[in-house]
Amino acid sequence: MGDPEFEFIKDLVYKQAGIFLAPHKKIMVQSRLNARLRTLNIASYEDYVLKLKKDPKFASEEMQELINRITTNKTDFFRENHHFEFLKNTYFPEFEEQSKAVGNKSLRIWCSAASTGEEPYSIAITVYEYFANKPGWNLKIYASDIDTQVLNTAQDGFYKADRLEPVSEAMKQKHFNKHVKADQIYYEAKPHLKNLIEFKQINLLHHPFPFKEKMDLIFCRNVVIYFDKQTQKVLFSQFEELLKPLGFLILGHSETMFGISDRFKFLGHTVYQKKT
Repeated sequence: MGDPEFEFIKDLVYKQAGIFLAPHKKIMVQSRLNARLRTLNIASYEDYVLKLKKDPKFASEEMQELINRITTNKTDFFRENHHFEFLKNTYFPEFEEQSKAVGNKSLRIWCSAASTGEEPYSIAITVYEYFANKPGWNLKIYASDIDTQVLNTAQDGFYKADRLEPVSEAMKQKHFNKHVKADQIYYEAKPHLKNLIEFKQINLLHHPFPFKEKMDLIFCRNVVIYFDKQTQKVLFSQFEELLKPLGFLILGHSETMFGISDRFKFLGHTVYQKKT
């Protein structure tokens, strides 16, 4: 891949998905697109870029494939587990007390970078464990991603056994059905988890977000590190608008709002609360 081709793809991905690709990412981009060029029977990156420029129909259809290959989808069950401990030990008990005061038993959580589903199912397990024996609650987790391929995997909720290593045996039995296929062990999320989650494709650059209701809490972990500061600023503003008063936003361990947004109060461990 030559520099002109990389620059074009870099600008296209930034415009469409907000992902900033630094110059050292050229080798990564090339390795992720090699198979795509073979599938399309395109001989060179020069020809691929030329087709993106000259053929609007191809460019429109190819954009999702391109983004699917460029996005990074590293995830695990209960990754950065302190956030799930925060939900269980601090957020849910406080939310429950506040809900009693106003007589509202509704909880809305958005997992805005669902990837292959480990994060939203971890949230669903935590929600179910806390609220299962508390009648009358209206619980909903929205889970989204820009990548359609990983979203299909998430919706299926079907995982090889090694993906569930962070989950205890008791939790596996309670929340997953075990399958054996060709001597491989798989686990499938049970209906009580799947019923809590609504999956949809969302591009975080497309505003306003397609929700009819405000959120109590938003997970956006290990995503904004791929955005430049201006994109982060706009995104945090959109999150603030979507959140209910005093709603919460949880970022990844290497992410911060410092110097980008003053609309949230920092509570520690990359947990933020919308200011009044």
